[in-house]
Amino acid sequence: MAKKILISVVIVDFFKAERVVNNVERILAQQGDFDTEVIIIDNSMDSGNQQILSQYQDTESVTLIFNQQNNGYTRGSNQGADLCTGDYLLFVNPDIEWKSPSILGDIIAIYKRDPGIGIVGTRQLNDDGSTPDTVRRFPSLLAQVVRRSSLRHWPLLKGMADHYEHVEFDYFKPANVDWLQSSFMAISRQVWDEIGGYDNRYFIFMADPDICYQCWELGYKVHYESEIVVGADGLRCSDGGFKDVFSSRVLRFHIRDAFIYHFKYLFKPSIPSARKSDGQRSSNVGCE
Repeated sequence: MAKKILISVVIVDFFKAERVVNNVERILAQQGDFDTEVIIIDNSMDSGNQQILSQYQDTESVTLIFNQQNNGYTRGSNQGADLCTGDYLLFVNPDIEWKSPSILGDIIAIYKRDPGIGIVGTRQLNDDGSTPDTVRRFPSLLAQVVRRSSLRHWPLLKGMADHYEHVEFDYFKPANVDWLQSSFMAISRQVWDEIGGYDNRYFIFMADPDICYQCWELGYKVHYESEIVVGADGLRCSDGGFKDVFSSRVLRFHIRDAFIYHFKYLFKPSIPSARKSDGQRSSNVGCE
């Protein structure tokens, strides 16, 4: 008898325990010929948040870790992944809402249909009904500066920011893409192991374009699937421009992580060779 597929779901929480509870309940209710395990990494260091999550302390197939310090999203994700034993890893933001009990089965079907796919992301729907822009082109430092300043309103520079942000992307059609945000990102165990996980130098941002670049570099595809839909609260911790840098610690982390990314890829091609040969239009402009 063939071994059942195991899907490992990693949730890194920061003060969203109530959303996490709803998240986990929907994960455990997913239907299909597979097993699931859930790893919750809590970076909140808050007794109230921990009390809510503690209901899973003795739940089979759920592992709950309370960190004594905020290790950041990237280290938290790797910490959770180190505890995973699944054939596929799924990184899920705490606010994600599962719209259907067949989502995990539908994701597995994508991998079975095309073994060349390494990473899968899905369409998201915010609480207010809007669709967040979770798909982008590979980053460049110039577009990072442009999109967060008044320069993006200049005609030529606006085009650069729009190109990175992939403003023309149709979120209602499936496509292979440069990279997608890790708010809901599945990755096969084989690709995860070949890459070696997220780069721990990032604190919150840029780990997702980094790992997608490496996925393409290894010859695997990054796929966006429009027919699978999950919900999200629509709150983005990276909102703001350069004028907000002094008041926002998160934005300062964003700048720090962006410089780490650009230094890492300073002498690398802007587009992995596998991505160039995929027949899709790519670019080196933009930033998370």
